[in-house]
Amino acid sequence: MRHLIITNGTVVTDQLIERGTVVTIGGRIMLVAGEEEGRRILDAAPPQVFEVVDAEGGYIAPGFIDIHMHGCGGAELMDGTREALETMARFVASTGTVAFLPSTVTAEEEKTRRVCEAVASYTDIPDGAELLGVHLEGPYINAKFKGAQYGPAIREASIAELKELYGLLGEKLKLVTLAPEMPGSLDAVEWLTERGVTVSIGHSDAAYEEAVAGFQRGITHATHTFNAMRGLHHREPGAVGAVLATPGVYAELIADLLHVHPGAIKVMLRSVGVEYVVLVTDSMQATGLPDGEYVLGDNKVFVRDGAARLAEGNLAGSTLTMQRAVKNMVDVVGADLVDVFRMASLNPARSIGLSHRGWIKEGYKADFALLSKDLSVRKTVISGRVVFVAD
Repeated sequence: MRHLIITNGTVVTDQLIERGTVVTIGGRIMLVAGEEEGRRILDAAPPQVFEVVDAEGGYIAPGFIDIHMHGCGGAELMDGTREALETMARFVASTGTVAFLPSTVTAEEEKTRRVCEAVASYTDIPDGAELLGVHLEGPYINAKFKGAQYGPAIREASIAELKELYGLLGEKLKLVTLAPEMPGSLDAVEWLTERGVTVSIGHSDAAYEEAVAGFQRGITHATHTFNAMRGLHHREPGAVGAVLATPGVYAELIADLLHVHPGAIKVMLRSVGVEYVVLVTDSMQATGLPDGEYVLGDNKVFVRDGAARLAEGNLAGSTLTMQRAVKNMVDVVGADLVDVFRMASLNPARSIGLSHRGWIKEGYKADFALLSKDLSVRKTVISGRVVFVAD
């Protein structure tokens, strides 16, 4: 395989580098250069060693990392098949996403086990995004805030069940969402964090004090902040207040402008800080497909005008892509471009313990989204290989 030189674009790193160039060797970023140094590199680079990719005057950005998604392109994790995972990997790569962490929904033990077995045996495909492992969203949640989770399978946290799933997945068990106020949850937090698994508060009716107690025991993450958790009140700040007030908690945000109002997003940015906001899609199988009837785990979902809901009206995931989330944050919320890419790439990586990836920096993994100036995806590059080219 030849190495890669990506040139003629604005490099998105700690600051924007106009007319920049990025050189990759062996799937890692070797050099980030400005215009003059980039010209010298292009003149000296042997064509038999380096493939040159033209960014066409657009953005050379870090590839997106989606750590909370359920499905897309007609497939979902709960299908429990390699075919479904491959469909998801190919689809998200077409949207600039270089790595994804598919999420379960609350299900009976046997179904959850089958899904984890499928992930454990999966190997990445050459034309798709990297599968990072599993996000276990439920079943250890509060039924009062179940959202679109399957109520009959909600249960108390079980170390025995976690041991079995961890035995299947090992380091592929990356993230677990639970409600810290429920019986057994805090013990589960300690057991998981001892093994390097990130734990998130979500689908929770925790009071402020209960949420803070969870953070003190090891929770470092919040699942789709504002959604499916006790809200903020000035006399009882709830789980939302605890997330906004506690330093160092990574806070997920579904920026489809339906789950969270732009004004609330601005409050979140000021409270949590751009270093800790994590853009996610929470996408379900209808993503990329027309309106209609779909499923999310064991629940029927009805998609109208791109909004996914249960029959009773609850939001049921989204049809969002990471590219659209980034565009919404820039165009509608008015967030800084570099900050938004940080929220879509570097912060997600850091939130689940991934190092040397999610940013354009020497020594980091050579994952890129090449975008036009209107933030449309032109090419996706993973480990120094072009895996997607837009028509």
